[in-house]
Amino acid sequence: MSLNSEDMSHPPEVVSAQETSPNPTDPPRKYKRKFNKKKPLDSPVDEAIAEYLTTPKSIRQFKSFNELATHFNVCRMTVYRRTKDLEVLQRIEWLLTQHKFAGDLIARRHWGRIMAGQVKAAIGGDTKAAQFCKEVAWPEQPLNPLSKLIGF
Repeated sequence: MSLNSEDMSHPPEVVSAQETSPNPTDPPRKYKRKFNKKKPLDSPVDEAIAEYLTTPKSIRQFKSFNELATHFNVCRMTVYRRTKDLEVLQRIEWLLTQHKFAGDLIARRHWGRIMAGQVKAAIGGDTKAAQFCKEVAWPEQPLNPLSKLIGF
């Protein structure tokens, strides 16, 4: 085993495991921050679109997509396209659930007056009010889900 000076001038190349494996390693993943539906969207246009779609027509600030687009100086088609964006849709969903909860709380807070008005209307001959009172007083489904199990 003799070593020549020529052998020392060109050391053998080291082959990495990455080059020899048939599947190179995957590129590093870019982690995306999880979307928080509770916070307003970063873009004021996107937030305005979400609020526009969740607000009842009678109290909307903008009466059409065209007005919304001209206010924010974007094209009307841009507004339509952004309504399909996932983050905008998630924000719309969250806003709708919050509006529903608020409406339910208002109805529950005034439930006594609502029922009193419905009873007066039913006594006065309003058949829809009478039907509503009947459904509330004698629901077809049992109020307690366990009553099916017990036999009541």
